[in-house]
Amino acid sequence: MGAQRAVRGTAAAMLTLVLSACGSGDGADDQTEREDTDKPASAPAHGPKGFAAPVKFSTAQAVALPDSAGVGKSGLAGYQRPLPIALHKGVAFISRPDGLEVSDTLQASDPLLITPEHEPVTKIEQVGGGSANNPAEAPLITSVGGRTLAFNALVTDVPGSGTSKGHEAVELMATDTTTATKSWFVEIELVEEEDEFADDRDEAYVVGRSGDTVVVFARGEVFGVDIKSHKRAWKADKWYRNGPVAVGDTIVAVTNNAGSDYQVIGLDGANGKQVWKSPRVNASESGSGLDVTGPDSVLAYEYADGTEEDEEAEGREYLLDAATGRVRRAFPEDSPTGRCSYDGLSVTVCWSTRWDDEASTHIDEAAAYDPKSGKELWKLPDASSDRMAPKVTLVRQGLIYGTTENGPVVVDARTGQDKEDAPGIAPSFTDGYVGVTETLKGVGYTAYRAVG
Repeated sequence: MGAQRAVRGTAAAMLTLVLSACGSGDGADDQTEREDTDKPASAPAHGPKGFAAPVKFSTAQAVALPDSAGVGKSGLAGYQRPLPIALHKGVAFISRPDGLEVSDTLQASDPLLITPEHEPVTKIEQVGGGSANNPAEAPLITSVGGRTLAFNALVTDVPGSGTSKGHEAVELMATDTTTATKSWFVEIELVEEEDEFADDRDEAYVVGRSGDTVVVFARGEVFGVDIKSHKRAWKADKWYRNGPVAVGDTIVAVTNNAGSDYQVIGLDGANGKQVWKSPRVNASESGSGLDVTGPDSVLAYEYADGTEEDEEAEGREYLLDAATGRVRRAFPEDSPTGRCSYDGLSVTVCWSTRWDDEASTHIDEAAAYDPKSGKELWKLPDASSDRMAPKVTLVRQGLIYGTTENGPVVVDARTGQDKEDAPGIAPSFTDGYVGVTETLKGVGYTAYRAVG
């Protein structure tokens, strides 16, 4: 199966030790896992202590991540695409267009690279250069049959044989997080790309998991792979915009068929069949405009009047029941719903930045909502208490991580009150063992140890 890059013996042995030690305990896990992370964390038998909801990080205990963690994700005007990182018990799993990189975040060592079976259509060396052109998205980390696997997808060139022509395929790789080796893989043939230089030629990533199905998006198509049989289970009809999301047993996506409106639809995660379609038109100009806002809800950005024909039509955010498409709430146009995220417990947090003409400056806004009803729980800034909103970096396990003019801060997601005003960093990711953010003194991304 796929090879892994040779590393110095001591570094490879150290990474294996960390993987084995952390894999054997019940420490805090990344929020991408389908496990109960609400219980208190305990230290693995031979590893560092983890915290279910860390509020302090040590800037003195830092380990730099490989360049692949951020390369090709930043563009002009500070545009930042989501990073291709998932954490699991102190180890970073980084999706690349040519493999999966496994890097210890608790102590410096050379990373391991898990490679596909065939030649990838894009190498990591071909992305970057100040452009947001890295197609890789964060891998999915989830438990399967008593093991924890990291799933990522990429596009490869499959050579022909005899009279059979070669073709391109999306490869779904399942990597064992304990041993950092490829456990199994699936190749799904793709519709031939007419333009070998097309922007979406290397576009493939894992959407999420629905039951025993891992859902993959590639070049506008959505596939389901059975994690028990290791075979493609279904292929959805239609073409879709990038950014589908998995919510419970439903895959919510936005259609992208030529000559028709973009519409939000729900697909059955078990068979890929359409189960509902929004009567409105998707208003997002890039991506899908979808955010997972709870265990059974999704936020969709759509035209309020149901059509985009009116030049004055304005987009609004709709909180939808993921299983039925029913509207739970239509948010007012001035709501801070630029980005939204579920805290994993009971709250949906939304945030945005707006331009204030009177103050001639940008102002950060944040608000919390009930994911069932959309009822507002609190909102910042709050003029009555003279409190500002944080620039949010992460929402996880009842906490909001972010920054203000005073530095990093941790806020209670349920109440909006400060939980910790000196956390050390404002992480974009945390698994309870480390927090990952832009390097404080330098370039790239660094993991900082969680200490409380």
